[in-house]
Amino acid sequence: MEIIKVKQLTKHYGETAVLKGIDLTIHQGEVFGFVGHNGAGKSTLIHILTGIINKNAGSFEILGSPANQLNQVKKRIGVMPDISNLYDNMKDIDFLRYMGELVGDNGSKKQYLSLMKSIGLAGSERKKIKSYSFGMKKKISIAQALLGNPELIILDEPTSGIDPESAINIRNLIAKLQEQGKTIFLTSHNLDEIDKISDRVGILSDGIITELGTPRQLKEESEEGINIAVRTKPTLQKEQIKTLSKKIKVDIKCIAIKREYTLLQVSSDDDMPALSKALIDSNMHLYEMKVEHRSLEDVFMKA
Repeated sequence: MEIIKVKQLTKHYGETAVLKGIDLTIHQGEVFGFVGHNGAGKSTLIHILTGIINKNAGSFEILGSPANQLNQVKKRIGVMPDISNLYDNMKDIDFLRYMGELVGDNGSKKQYLSLMKSIGLAGSERKKIKSYSFGMKKKISIAQALLGNPELIILDEPTSGIDPESAINIRNLIAKLQEQGKTIFLTSHNLDEIDKISDRVGILSDGIITELGTPRQLKEESEEGINIAVRTKPTLQKEQIKTLSKKIKVDIKCIAIKREYTLLQVSSDDDMPALSKALIDSNMHLYEMKVEHRSLEDVFMKA
């Protein structure tokens, strides 16, 4: 089932185009990671999908309802709000109870405490939100997004500004929500995090989606050769690499030399046996040779 379907969506402010024809489909039960530089238009797309601002052209559907019927499905969508929109003078439990009533979630105090515990806020009960740290406000914002048992959960930078342990707890929570059949639309500047938890990733650049696919697909498609980290004593130098390349008739490029490691690039992993043999035959002490796979960060920097 298609939970979000976007076709040729555009948004501009005066002569400045922010979104330039977005096409995107998000399926039920997947964690979709959405990344882009600051100002790329990520938040603009979220604000359009949630009815905060209007599009200029194109169309979209959420949970089977078109844009002009968004009110019919809003209670089935959980959105993490900007922390500046929280009610600072309310106590956390009262805040969750109040926001829960707005979406028809009349949970018990025990249920709200359990929700707070699941996002790492155990022990802070009955505190006013204004006394919260930045990270704690992020967590209560996530808790708000989960009120009403929504089918679609939109989380904008959920782990930015929080401690590593809490970030791990939130990633585990996202995994549990997915196991329950929830669909997660997630933005983050933490590309390693996006790589770990997303089923698919979209990279937004200059108002268009330049890359779309599973993290593995994106990393494999970006590969122009095989990068190999070689650890030898003494450390392999550029002139030696040129000599080895001619000797074994393999095109070897030196990417970088970092302390005891030399990062090389060859055409395929079929070149590795000949390279390792040549290193040993040349009386180099070979301690390690490993393939360095591309990261999502590499893909992002080229997008």
